[in-house]
Amino acid sequence: MPTPAKSHGCTWHWLSRQDLPEIAGLIAAEEHFGDATHHHDLPALEAAVARETVRETETGVVLRKPSGTLIAYAWIRLPDDGEAPNRLRLHGGCHPAWRDEGVQDTLVRWQVERGLEWHLDHTDGSVPLELSMLASGSNLFLAETLASCGFRPQKWYHALRRSLSERLPYGSEALAGVEFEQFGPHWSEPVRLLYNSTVGHPDDTLEPEAWAWGLAGAGIRDDWSWVAVADGTTVGWVLNAETSLGGEPAGWTEYLGARRDWRNRSLYRALLARSHDSFTASGLVTAGIGIETDSDQGARPYLELGYSSVDSMVWYVNHPGLDTIGAAKTDEQ
Repeated sequence: MPTPAKSHGCTWHWLSRQDLPEIAGLIAAEEHFGDATHHHDLPALEAAVARETVRETETGVVLRKPSGTLIAYAWIRLPDDGEAPNRLRLHGGCHPAWRDEGVQDTLVRWQVERGLEWHLDHTDGSVPLELSMLASGSNLFLAETLASCGFRPQKWYHALRRSLSERLPYGSEALAGVEFEQFGPHWSEPVRLLYNSTVGHPDDTLEPEAWAWGLAGAGIRDDWSWVAVADGTTVGWVLNAETSLGGEPAGWTEYLGARRDWRNRSLYRALLARSHDSFTASGLVTAGIGIETDSDQGARPYLELGYSSVDSMVWYVNHPGLDTIGAAKTDEQ
């Protein structure tokens, strides 16, 4: 299908890797305007797009003013081999100065239509399409746009921070016999398998390529990340990266989990304590973490550990039907 019909006095182009530096600048403007906590830099964008030939699949677009300045972008993350073929993730945004011009609405409606078209071309259509987009809880404009396009909130990601001035205790005596090993390439596969055993739905499991893509995109630091081992078996993990909180570098916990029979035994606390010690040893004074829950009140256990809420991110989901393409074309006329 073609690029979006509405051009808003500008020109659409297919997205390419050459656009990424400008997209990174636009995202920085969006995040500054919305006071976002979790930032996305150029290396993360390059890791995200490197895995796909966006131009060849025609699943990404950018909008440029007549002067050539990039003001909006969108792309659809296609599933890897082994991932659910009916689940597509949407990324996109526009410069805050263009929010009142209807550009964001045009982007989202094009992504819905293009996503459904790709789904019908590459699957037998027996499983309904699921489109999802992650948005900052502070981005009320995007929330309203997504709602108007048929998206509904399904999960919440709570962004929390904690001062490292007070050391977090390691936990109770139930952790006797647990050893903590620094994460590295040799631990990647055991942790992936353990992660897959803990997810709630088979479609959420990750194949090696998707797992590696996620670690690279998050910028995981092995020297800050830890694996919990008991009786020679991997029972928990915490994978950390660096972010910026309040304009200062901070340690960020990206992945935290444990084997089901090791939950509620202070293992999470011990893994976080080990992480905080790593952050402190590198001269950091703040730790942050993102928690996924099915409600906007799911961060309470971490608040009890001394974290404070900074931001929330919401996972919006849409299951468009076959009538979506016809409706979109009607809107464009």
